Amino acid sequence: MSQTSSATDETSRTTMSADEALARLLEGNRRFVAGDPMQPDLGRHRRHELAAGQAPFAAILGCADSRTPPEELFGVGLGEIFTVRVAGNSLSPCILGSLEFAVTLLGVPLILVLGHERCGAINAAISVAERGTELPGALMPMVEPLLPAVMATRTWPGAPGLNAAREHARRTAERLRRDDPAMRERVDQGSLKILAAIYSLDEGTVELVDS
Repeated sequence: MSQTSSATDETSRTTMSADEALARLLEGNRRFVAGDPMQPDLGRHRRHELAAGQAPFAAILGCADSRTPPEELFGVGLGEIFTVRVAGNSLSPCILGSLEFAVTLLGVPLILVLGHERCGAINAAISVAERGTELPGALMPMVEPLLPAVMATRTWPGAPGLNAAREHARRTAERLRRDDPAMRERVDQGSLKILAAIYSLDEGTVELVDS
């Protein structure tokens, strides 16, 4: 039985540390890449058990891209990770509030900001920055949070999209650590880690991004 499977009420919390949570995610991804994915518990008993409460061991801020489902990439099941997804894995008041909920009320010890290569939102931001592209409807507000990372990496060697995706994930994790009082306090106390990572569509690997 996993350390999160004892959630029987709304006050239960995982017993994993941030390092243990990260190790669990990376092991799940290693097996995903190897073609030997972990077999999470998705059965009726688990579903009924979780009806009483949840105790996820990590929160993932990921992109809405259909190729990047965190549950599959990390081999986790019902109730194990608190997933927040939006195009470009950017922060907004609702996204931030969701992550604060995971940290303050559910007690997750780890937040992973997960970007990925060939991100459509990042590519749109590059088009705006380099060619002055006008995006219709709500697409422009969607890419605006990505523009600082795009501009900061314009002269970097390598693939522009990948550079910007890595930098955006790094900056988002840094912003969470620095600007959110509740998270900053927990980071300072050592009860919370906030990290950035990048997912390779080609290889299936999740690689941590230096803070």
